[in-house]
Amino acid sequence: MTTRIRNEDIINLLTGRTPLSINRLLSFFLKESNISLSKEQWSIMAVLWRNDGCTQQAIADATYRDRPGTTRLLDNLQKDGFIERKADKSDRRTNLIYLTQKGKSIEKAVVNALNKTIDVATKGISDQKINTLREIFEQINKNIQDTIISK
Repeated sequence: MTTRIRNEDIINLLTGRTPLSINRLLSFFLKESNISLSKEQWSIMAVLWRNDGCTQQAIADATYRDRPGTTRLLDNLQKDGFIERKADKSDRRTNLIYLTQKGKSIEKAVVNALNKTIDVATKGISDQKINTLREIFEQINKNIQDTIISK
């Protein structure tokens, strides 16, 4: 019984408090750079920085979000001038999402904020331990995805 409670505490810590702390720190560094993006918004921007001109569904899939949630985030990013929607010439029912110049111009500052966040969060932790943690989280995600897919 004690071991089970301990494992639950560890999972709660890793999947609850730690990401919240990291997101707060990232928000702090983004605000310090005069960039007003939420964690959810920058994750969408990161997809577009890697693959500008992709579909809304591709963005939803890459960020593990549902379509309505992705639509709301894209609406706000468009309203703030970071992205634009253009009809797909081969399928007018589909919009392709493109970065505007404003969206492209903040990439370096966002990456710097992310790097500062990672540096603070991993201070005093060896590369070996970071790799082990990454492997553990990848295995947890794989276990969950395998379970979801098999159902």
